[in-house]
Amino acid sequence: MADFPVVSSRLRTTLIGLQQARDLIEISSKRVATGLRVSSPLQGVSAFFDASALNSRAGRLLTIKDEITNGAIVTTGTIAAIDEIITLVNSLKTEANSALGVSTTLTSNTVTTALADVTDTIAGAVDDDAFTITHDGTTTTITNTAGSTFTSIAAQINAISDLTATVSDGAGIVVTAVDGKDITITESVNTLAADLGIASSTNGTFVSSAIREVAETDFDDLQGQIATVIGGATFLGTNLIASSPGTLTVQLADSAASKITISGVSSSAASLSITAVDTAGSFATNAGITTSIAELDAALVTLNATKATFETRDLILDSRADFVQTLADLLGEGATKLTGADLQEEAATILALQTRHDLAVVQIESVFTSEKTLTSLLQLN
Repeated sequence: MADFPVVSSRLRTTLIGLQQARDLIEISSKRVATGLRVSSPLQGVSAFFDASALNSRAGRLLTIKDEITNGAIVTTGTIAAIDEIITLVNSLKTEANSALGVSTTLTSNTVTTALADVTDTIAGAVDDDAFTITHDGTTTTITNTAGSTFTSIAAQINAISDLTATVSDGAGIVVTAVDGKDITITESVNTLAADLGIASSTNGTFVSSAIREVAETDFDDLQGQIATVIGGATFLGTNLIASSPGTLTVQLADSAASKITISGVSSSAASLSITAVDTAGSFATNAGITTSIAELDAALVTLNATKATFETRDLILDSRADFVQTLADLLGEGATKLTGADLQEEAATILALQTRHDLAVVQIESVFTSEKTLTSLLQLN
């Protein structure tokens, strides 16, 4: 403020105090506006540069926290995909178990008297007529020898390994493959099988279990869904369970050495050794079904181990993200304590300075009661 042509030292002191009040009001107003008590090195070299270092590190940590969060998205999504694959594998076990123990059965025409002579009972049947039964790679000839009864025919069939044949009055000859394998009937001499009602073609009758065939088809459909789940398990460009799985590296702190690398684990049907069964006819036998179930059990062990590994990594990432956020908050609080302004205190200071300023104006006005122009110039806008 320029010197006023006033002689009174008292008035000069009042004017100087007025200028100081205005300067202090401007300083406090700037602190309220910026929230900073120290906004340049001139206001506190040590505090300014220390706070800048703290804020800089906090900013780096928040960037790292975003990277950790992205990593957690990948691991969490991967775990969800593995859960879906585990559900599919359990469904595959259900299909396999539904076929286990199911037998292949073939039934002849009704037999009135089981002990009756076949040749005497069936029109067109003669002694030495024959047909073959092929089962499990072995072909056996069943012959209507002289004096053969329905019971003796059943006994010949019953002698074949893994086949049972029963007959009773008023029922047919029931041929059952207890191992579930297919039965092929082929006429050998004349049409004995057709005469008995267990074959309708001289080219042979192929009998298999419809239940097992359906189970095979459903099994392969479910097995194919594993590839669909894996195909959708790509998160932020990374797939940790694909046939050729990716690798995820996440920075955990602002130190180059502080990082975690998560290696992917292939969880495809091929990697889990879950083989298709329909084309191979694997469910034709109980042994084949048992083999598939064993594959599924081994796959579940592998999947649960893989899931546990990813859950551990996911827990590390979640915990680290919380820690980094807390550390960044602490650094920010430290910087605020070094340079931040107490807004309540500054507001109170402004109020006090405005009061002091206004009193000084009143005091000057009392001296220059007639100098309205001077007074108006001194008023705060």
